[in-house]
Amino acid sequence: MKKGIAIFCILIVAMSAIFAQAAAESSTAKGMTDVTVMVYERGATIANGSTLDNNDTRWLNEQLAPKGVHLTFVGIPRSGADATVETMIAAGTAPDVIVTNGRERVMQYGSQGGLVDFTPYLDRLDPEYQELIKGTPINMCSIDGGLYALPGMPGYFVRGHEQYIRKDLVEALGMEMPDTREELIEFLYAVKKNYPDMIPYAFSGKITDACFFQFVLSYTSRADERTNFIYEPSFTNCLRPGAKEGFQQLNQFYLDGIIPKDFALDVDETKFNQARANGQVAFMLYNGTDTTDYTQFGLTDGFMLWPADTLPNADGDHVVPSSGSVNRYVYVLKSAEDAGKMDAIMEFLSFMSNEDNANTFANRLWSSEAAALDETGAPYALLTKQELMDLGYAERTSDMNNIRVNFDFGKANYVKNQVASAPNVPEEFFEAKYDITRSVDGLYHNAAIPGTLPSDTYMSGLQTLICEFALKVISAPAGQFEKVWAESYAKLVENHLEDVLNDRAAWYDANH
Repeated sequence: MKKGIAIFCILIVAMSAIFAQAAAESSTAKGMTDVTVMVYERGATIANGSTLDNNDTRWLNEQLAPKGVHLTFVGIPRSGADATVETMIAAGTAPDVIVTNGRERVMQYGSQGGLVDFTPYLDRLDPEYQELIKGTPINMCSIDGGLYALPGMPGYFVRGHEQYIRKDLVEALGMEMPDTREELIEFLYAVKKNYPDMIPYAFSGKITDACFFQFVLSYTSRADERTNFIYEPSFTNCLRPGAKEGFQQLNQFYLDGIIPKDFALDVDETKFNQARANGQVAFMLYNGTDTTDYTQFGLTDGFMLWPADTLPNADGDHVVPSSGSVNRYVYVLKSAEDAGKMDAIMEFLSFMSNEDNANTFANRLWSSEAAALDETGAPYALLTKQELMDLGYAERTSDMNNIRVNFDFGKANYVKNQVASAPNVPEEFFEAKYDITRSVDGLYHNAAIPGTLPSDTYMSGLQTLICEFALKVISAPAGQFEKVWAESYAKLVENHLEDVLNDRAAWYDANH
C-alpha cells in the first residue's frame, strides 16, 4: 500500500505541475499572478448575482492588486472535501492554496514531496503570527525538518459538536433540564412514551461523527495520559476504552425506537432536517450552528430546541473536545512553487496572517454599509445575515480566513449580533449557547503527537471507515451487537487501525 501511495503522490506532483504552469503563464500575460484558493462550499445562498468567488473576495483583491496578485476562490463542498481535493489534485485542477482539518493528509503529501516547505517563507508572515505558532502549532505541521502547512490559529475555542433539547417538552413532562446522561435517557424514554409522533434522538446516516461522537465519549475517561495520546488525535477517539458501552446504549436506543429505525437511509440528512424544521426532534447532537437558520430550532413557532450540556464523561467532568490548538491546516502544492507563484501566494498569506486584516475581512468594516463602532464601543460590528445576503456577500467569511480565524468580541456583542440576525429568537437562547459552547472550563484540546508517524498515511481512509463502523454497530439487529461489532472492528484492523494505535503508543512510550 505504501508503494501505491508513493506512486499516487508522484502522479499528483506531475499532473498538478502541468496545470499550475499553464495558469502561471496565463496570469503573467495579464501582468497579474492569479492565485487560486480553496474555500468550503456550504450551500449558502448569495444574492444579487454574486458568487462564492465574487462577493467578499472583492475587498481582498482590491488590497492585493497593487502587489500584482489576483485571487480566485474555488468552492469545494464541505462534505467529503478531502476526497474531492484528492481527485482534483490527480486531475491537475486543484487550487494552489488548500485547506484541510485533517493533519494526516498534510503529513502524507508532505512526506512524498508534493507540498511546499514553508520554512524559507516564514519570515514573510506577520511577526505576531510567527510568535503565535511557535511550539506545538508549528510542530503539528512539520515532518522530517520541513514545514508543510501553516496552522490556522483560532482566537477562541468552541465545541466541535453541540447538544440541543426541547426545553418546552422538558417542562411539559414536569422534569428539570437534564444535566447528566442518566437524566437525558430518562427524558428520551419519557418523550417516546408520551409523544409518539416525536423523534426522541435525531439521527442520520450521513458519514460523519456529528450524531454519535459526544454521546459515546461520555462513557470514556481522560484520566490516563497515555490513552489520550493513543486515541485522541483523530476519529479513533470514539474507539477508546469505555466507548463500546456507549455504542451499546445507542444500539438499544435504535432497537427501542428512540433513534429512527430508518436513520441509516438518510445519508444526505433530508429527513433529519425536515424533522427538525417540523418540530419533531426532542434531542440532537449537532455541528456548530452560529449561522444556522434558527427557525429550524422552533424558536419562532412555539417549540424550543435549547442549548444543553447533558453528557459528563466517566470522570464526572462536563468537558468536550474543543476546536483544537490548530484549527486547520493550509498547504500549497509544490507545483505552484515550481511555477514561480510563491511570491504571489505569500503576499496573500502574509496579508491574512495579520490579525487586523483578518478581523476587518471577517467583520466587513471595509464595506461602507457596516458601522465602525456600536454603542458598546466594540471595534467590530457584524452585519446581520440578511443584510449580508442583500448586499451580495456570503453569510460567513470564516472559511476564507484560513490562518487567523474565530474572533471573539465578548458575550454581549455575540448575543447582540445573533439577535440582529434572528430577531424572533430570545436573547436567553444565545446567552445559554455562548455560556455552554465557549466555556473554557468545559473544553479541552485533544492530545496530539507533535510530528508525524509512519501510520499517519492510513488515517484519511480510516476516518470514513470509523464513521461507517459506528453506524453499523448502532443499527445492529436485536441480539447481534457483539457479532456486528466484531465483524466491523475486524474491517478497521484490516485497514491498519492497529498500526495507527501501536505507532502512537510507541511514540508516547519513547517520549515520556
